[in-house]
Amino acid sequence: MGPMTTAKRVVVGVAVGLVAVEVVAIAVVAALDARLVDLGYSDQFDSLTEPTSWPLVVAVLAPAVVGAVVVSAHPRNPVGWLFIGLSLSMLAAGLLEEWFTHAAIVEPPDVGGARIAAVLADKSFFPWWPLLTSILLLTPTGTYISWRWQVVGRTSVGATLVAFTAAMISSQPLNAPYDQEGKVTTVTAVGDPAAGVAALAMLVVATCLIVAGASLVVRWRRSQGNARRQLLWLTLAVVPLPAVIPLHLVAVTTDNQVMTLVTLSLFLVLIPVAAGLSVLRYRLYDVERVVATTLTYALLSMLLTMVYGLVVWAGSHLRVFDAPSATATATVGALAAATLFAPMRQGLQRRVDRRFNRRAFDAASVVRAALRDPEAGVDLEAVLRQALADYTTTLAFPGPDGWVDPTGAAAPTPSQTPARTPSPASLRHHEVARHGRVIARIAFDSERTDEATVARVGALAAVELDNMRLRADLRRHLSELASSRARIVEAQRAERRRIERDLHDGAQQHLLALAFELRSAQMNGDPTRMRDALAAGATSAQTAVRQLRDLANGLHPEVLTDGGLPAVLDELARHSPVPIAVVADERRASPTAEFTAWLVVSEAIVNAQKHADANCIWVTVGVTSERVDLCVRDDGRGGADATSSGLRGLQDRVAAAGGEATITSGAEGTTIVAVIPCAS
Repeated sequence: MGPMTTAKRVVVGVAVGLVAVEVVAIAVVAALDARLVDLGYSDQFDSLTEPTSWPLVVAVLAPAVVGAVVVSAHPRNPVGWLFIGLSLSMLAAGLLEEWFTHAAIVEPPDVGGARIAAVLADKSFFPWWPLLTSILLLTPTGTYISWRWQVVGRTSVGATLVAFTAAMISSQPLNAPYDQEGKVTTVTAVGDPAAGVAALAMLVVATCLIVAGASLVVRWRRSQGNARRQLLWLTLAVVPLPAVIPLHLVAVTTDNQVMTLVTLSLFLVLIPVAAGLSVLRYRLYDVERVVATTLTYALLSMLLTMVYGLVVWAGSHLRVFDAPSATATATVGALAAATLFAPMRQGLQRRVDRRFNRRAFDAASVVRAALRDPEAGVDLEAVLRQALADYTTTLAFPGPDGWVDPTGAAAPTPSQTPARTPSPASLRHHEVARHGRVIARIAFDSERTDEATVARVGALAAVELDNMRLRADLRRHLSELASSRARIVEAQRAERRRIERDLHDGAQQHLLALAFELRSAQMNGDPTRMRDALAAGATSAQTAVRQLRDLANGLHPEVLTDGGLPAVLDELARHSPVPIAVVADERRASPTAEFTAWLVVSEAIVNAQKHADANCIWVTVGVTSERVDLCVRDDGRGGADATSSGLRGLQDRVAAAGGEATITSGAEGTTIVAVIPCAS
């Protein structure tokens, strides 16, 4: 294993070890706090075991965890170590506070250094500012944009050192509860000026942090592609900075613990997490959508709150007649905010997308422009490929037997797609729904676009996709109708050839032989031979008549005309070499429906006799005023091919009559079910 791999393992081990040390230290502090609570000191300090302190624990651990993950992925990037340093500095502040608690409140004689602990704990927040500034300046590449921005980082460090030193020697008292011990580091001669220097230096530090946030905007404007998408994650942390920093300063100055906790959480959780996502290039194809959606709803919430507040203020101050009640004013404000929600959201979404989610905005713009085109015949599949910048995008629509393409043909499966299409691992499908039903499926390459953008353009084009589905369904029906007609014509041609062959080989031969015999007897003049010729002619004529009758029965049985389906099926069963059990409704249907039903049943029985090796065949016929229901089932070996010429011809006959036939064939035999519409 090479030295770089070993070095990386050591670096990662150190980072993970530091996180583990922090977890152990927090556990020890929690145990010490629990002991103090048991001793009755819970009213004199903020215990780590209280639920209100848990956000601080998260704020301490979040930068450390993010830093360890970043170091594991990019050991040379200093941002990961800055995160860990930030977490360690916060942990040090907690340990100093614990030292002060034990030294000043619980065990003063045994634990010394209470006054030193008070000063250090009160000023422990100073390192956080330059660390956060450096993180913002170096994220995500680990380098400064230019030497000018490096000056900002050094200024932050220098100003922090000045502020810390001035605060230590100034005459300004410590914050509660550290003020009870008094300040041991004050230098009387410079105490008052030092307080002003400390405040000025802290203003510089805060300004550096804001400028560091601005550096991310500069990076974003100079970058393109995935580098720009990396920086978008930081938008979630940078946008609140101008408001959060002053709030935090006010909270610290006024000792507002709730506001301090909230601002610290934003500082110490949101910034590390957002910066970590940026460095790790996490889900770059989703970041634009996440940021755009977050900003849209954040701005929308602010605007609606302003609308609500303005209505309430106007109702209470602008009195034209009698002052409205507070309930009425609040109701009007809520109605105004609800009315403005949809138009404001759409307007904000479009403007934010134009800036932060350009791909989705451009894709939606292309689709909108295509749908507004007055010329008919727009190729929506080509439009979606252009909008999504994905030449592999295809459309499919639900059909009775699976998905079909815009032409009505069966849509190819991923394994049947051309070699230039994406691999199955990156191929995704998004189903577009309208009025609660799926109308289309958009296939796309997840490495080229994200599903949120596909869903957006699919929703915009839902109406046109539904129209395409109907057109594809119509094309499929027309194609099936043309194929069915072609097969019926071919079947009729084959049937005519069969009839011609039967006439030529049967009755025609017998009649020709009869004519030759009679002509020969007539020319011979022998009475005996004449009698023999007449006898043979009578026999040949009877044979020809029988063959013609059989042929006619094959075309349309006389029994069917006289007795209907029950009679013709009983006759069919009597002449069958395979036992046939017939259950037929005695009611008559229309002649067309009966004839079609007879053809279907006879074809199914012939197939079972020839190919299924069946021991028994069951035929069930039901007749209503609207249709004829058929079921022919055998116990043969099964495996019948529904696409074979015989069975396709059977289905075509039923389809030509306006009905539907289904064929199932398995190990237990073959079953043919047909529904033929009729008028009884």
